[in-house]
Amino acid sequence: MSKKSRSAKSSRARVNPLVLVIGVVIVLVVGGGSTLFSGCTLLDGNSGDVANPPPPTTAPISDSPVITLPNANVTEGAWYTLYFTKPTYPEKKEGRSGGVDQAIIGDLERAQKTIDLAVFDLRLPSFVEALRRAKERGVQVRAIVDYAANKDSKEFNDAVAKLEQAGVQVIKNERSALMHNKFAVIDSRLLWTGSMNFTPNDVYRNNNNMLRLDNAALIQNYNQIFERLFQIRAQEAPSKIVPNPRVQLESGVVIENYFSPNGGAQKAILDRLKAAQASIRVTAFAFTDTAMGNVLKAKHKEGVDVQAVFEARNNSGLGAEYATLKRAGIDILEDGNCYILHSKLFIIDDKTVVMGSYNFTDAANKTNDENLLIIDDPALAKHYIAEFNRIYKQAEKPTKCDGGS
Repeated sequence: MSKKSRSAKSSRARVNPLVLVIGVVIVLVVGGGSTLFSGCTLLDGNSGDVANPPPPTTAPISDSPVITLPNANVTEGAWYTLYFTKPTYPEKKEGRSGGVDQAIIGDLERAQKTIDLAVFDLRLPSFVEALRRAKERGVQVRAIVDYAANKDSKEFNDAVAKLEQAGVQVIKNERSALMHNKFAVIDSRLLWTGSMNFTPNDVYRNNNNMLRLDNAALIQNYNQIFERLFQIRAQEAPSKIVPNPRVQLESGVVIENYFSPNGGAQKAILDRLKAAQASIRVTAFAFTDTAMGNVLKAKHKEGVDVQAVFEARNNSGLGAEYATLKRAGIDILEDGNCYILHSKLFIIDDKTVVMGSYNFTDAANKTNDENLLIIDDPALAKHYIAEFNRIYKQAEKPTKCDGGS
């Protein structure tokens, strides 16, 4: 075959050299010469056209949560991941890593479209930097914080300023009532909610709990409330009536969702406490709700096992229920954390968990912006019972706080 090409070249000097090159290529391919192009794809076997390499694809968003954290207790369930902070004493700035913030930031880093968060206090640098990076890569980031309560803090103001400089839209609540929520919605597909502010103290010093969920109905609720708060309750803002107040999962788990002010949270809690048959466990940062206190005393008289641990520094304030509950004979202790017991929890009959940002106070019911979940799930309740037992045990033998910093 190569002889034929050379003969043609000698007898037809006027042949275009480009034609000869094409001919050589064809001959090489037909005769197995394609091995000269080893590692290259020349032809698409289906179309006969030159094949283009496949376009680069974006890796699918991982929904896998961060579950290995040295400074948090983490458990996974069928429909949730549950995080408890793990306070240590003395806690120091240089040791602030591996806490619940790392798990939330893992989701913030994977956000592709939107991050909406409503957090009473936002000042932990790891969160600020994660939100700033998200904005830089094109994610819409919006935040609602309580400015009136935190405006005297330099760390808070610096954090808000950094976010605003990065282009993050920040609504600064200046009502006398608190914007006390602690939740984040990421790409309208992941929800974080619980008792933890995005601060060094709440992540690394205080007792808190956070749930990570991907339930679409609950996320719709939180999206609507976020929009209402972001639009500062304007007339055209979404309704405060949530679209999915009761969600039932295929497993039979039932979740009720409430938002304050005046969203029915207090009544819902009272109804569950009144229905308790065997046990009530409660941890509280602030407990001044007289109606709830009266129900606890009544259930104790009925023989229901009532146990409680309250944040020590709030037990002698105006309206505090601690002393009256103790006089009634209830098994109640002041917390043993050198810092703060910040969780707001009821665990009823080993099957129902009441959790969220809602302190057990009149303000939480009538004036503050709060969110609450009441969850009927014995498997989830077991994890909260284990956390209650850890807190109770520490309250029995409080941590020695001398010499800390």
